[in-house]
Amino acid sequence: MRDVETIIRACIDVAKSIGAPIICLSDLPVETDDVPVIIAANNMLNVDTLLSPVGSSSEGEQILRISSRVASEGETAEKQVSDAGVTSFIRGVLDGGVVVGLVELPDAISIVVHDLDENPVMKEIMDCGDRVDIRLLVSVLNIAFDIASFGMEGVSIGCAFIIGDVEEVMHRSHQLVLNPYYGHRREERDVLDPSTWETVKEFAQLDGVIVIDEEGIVVAAGRYLDVDASEISIKQGLGARHAAVAAITRDTQAVGVAVSQTGGTIRIFKDGIAVVEIDPTTKITGVHGIGVK
Repeated sequence: MRDVETIIRACIDVAKSIGAPIICLSDLPVETDDVPVIIAANNMLNVDTLLSPVGSSSEGEQILRISSRVASEGETAEKQVSDAGVTSFIRGVLDGGVVVGLVELPDAISIVVHDLDENPVMKEIMDCGDRVDIRLLVSVLNIAFDIASFGMEGVSIGCAFIIGDVEEVMHRSHQLVLNPYYGHRREERDVLDPSTWETVKEFAQLDGVIVIDEEGIVVAAGRYLDVDASEISIKQGLGARHAAVAAITRDTQAVGVAVSQTGGTIRIFKDGIAVVEIDPTTKITGVHGIGVK
């Protein structure tokens, strides 16, 4: 039987010694005032189901299966901490840096030390800073997370946002419907202000994309992209919306964010390719000992 209290204490000691917050991906009772604790949940596939034993096997095969199981569970723990760290950054809980993950798997409890500053997804997000303000991109990602996680009135929707290089984007697009943002005051169109997000999410249901300028002001919704996507290469199964977003980022200096209707995967496009894929199934369910920005 695992000595759970000892493992939790070890996790707290590691986090305290390196000055890092804990991301807890389990129902284990991590109670401490020594370090901040972020409670997260992830709906990833159960590793136990994927690696369940089948029939009898030789000793060598059993050792190989156990080795594969340990490696797979280690990778699963690392991915869960990585995803939770990125989600914590987007949701304004963390700025980056090192985190200590505590992950409960079917046959193990893992302590994972993860450096968000070296996280590939975080690096790609930060690299978009040469095109758009990272605060603006994070605001759009928050809207995308809400849409991917909850849909609109319980119905899953797909949508897309084009950020930056507005003159070129507007030149290469046209309205499918009357622009619902036409005539609205600037402050009502500022996506850096979270009070505007509900309206943005409502208009994201329209056919077409939402266009946002470099300062975070929504210029238009229901915009159709007039692009040639015939030579765009995207993952199999993605549709015309993703191809069009990829194409407009190839033809302009804009950055695109697209939400898949099926599965809710969030993708960031730059220079014609999807540079980031974010699984929105990780949720931050509690924060203790840390101020949310």
